[in-house]
Amino acid sequence: MLLRRCVPFAAALFLLLPTGEVLAQSDQDRAAARSLATQGAEAFTSGRFDEAIDLLGRAEAIVHAPTHLLLIARAQTRLGRLVAAKETYLRIVREELPSTAPSPFKKAQQDAREELAAVDPRIASLRIALEGAAGRKIAVKLDGQPVADALLGVHRPIDPGNHVVTVYPPGLSPIEQAVTLGDGERKELKIPVPESPAMPPSPDASGEGQGTWSSGPGEVPPEGPPGKPERNTNVLMLGGGIAAAALGLGGVVVGSVFLAKGGSTQQKANDLSDTHRCESSQAGPGAGCGPLIQQQIKRLDADAADQQTTGAINLITGGVLLVGGATLIVLELTSKPEPSSSAWVAPYVTPTGLGVRGAF
Repeated sequence: MLLRRCVPFAAALFLLLPTGEVLAQSDQDRAAARSLATQGAEAFTSGRFDEAIDLLGRAEAIVHAPTHLLLIARAQTRLGRLVAAKETYLRIVREELPSTAPSPFKKAQQDAREELAAVDPRIASLRIALEGAAGRKIAVKLDGQPVADALLGVHRPIDPGNHVVTVYPPGLSPIEQAVTLGDGERKELKIPVPESPAMPPSPDASGEGQGTWSSGPGEVPPEGPPGKPERNTNVLMLGGGIAAAALGLGGVVVGSVFLAKGGSTQQKANDLSDTHRCESSQAGPGAGCGPLIQQQIKRLDADAADQQTTGAINLITGGVLLVGGATLIVLELTSKPEPSSSAWVAPYVTPTGLGVRGAF
């Protein structure tokens, strides 16, 4: 208790000493380290051990002092982190202090030796053994932290208390097992690891990229992928058909209009000829069919011929386009859907086994 209260003063004394390590720091750094050490000591006295470790660790990062580390080790011990506390105590004990070191530093080192001797026997030991691993690469975590392969099957130091070991076999659900260790207890945790499921065989040339696996002898998996085949619309073909049909319909309408107009013009020419008796006969045209009337009749006949020709061309062209466009549309809409080319996997169950079938 007395050492806890005097730690801030020891740190302050260290910061004022003209040693080489301290002189490398600026006045601002030394003042900051002194403030952090004081706050850390107050947090430790108040039982806020996590906060004390953080503050004293920051002070130690600025200016090294064994008194910082001693208080950190004590906070780690209070939190039950005996493995970390031991490592911190060893840093203090193994440091070679000069003969001119201040007495609080020497006192801190002596206290660290005594407290390390009390903490070391309390550290527990755990051996994690995976049964049935058979050389497989299996991930293991201890309290959520990965365990190195080198630490599997051997005893390792561990803090007393409750722990959780999680094993992750390939292809299987994680296996979780809890373990509790007391102070200084040595325990072995054996975790059976089941075999991983069989993997599907590699596809051969005859399988065309399909792989199957069955647990029942002689079983024939269901054929084909699940769901309906995919149908891809040929946009170019459908669009071309619609455009051709639209143009063809327009051509038929225009051709019909010109044919009707041509028929009307021809009828006008015939009526004019009948009225003026311009029909050819042995006696020749009538007296009322003068040159002007004959010229007008010829012009009407020519216009009627042009209109009928234009109408016929548009009607024939439009009909061809309309039939062709309709054919393209019908062919596209009635085309069969293509089998799905995407990868798929489907499980199946039979009376004597189960398995999966897929295409890749």
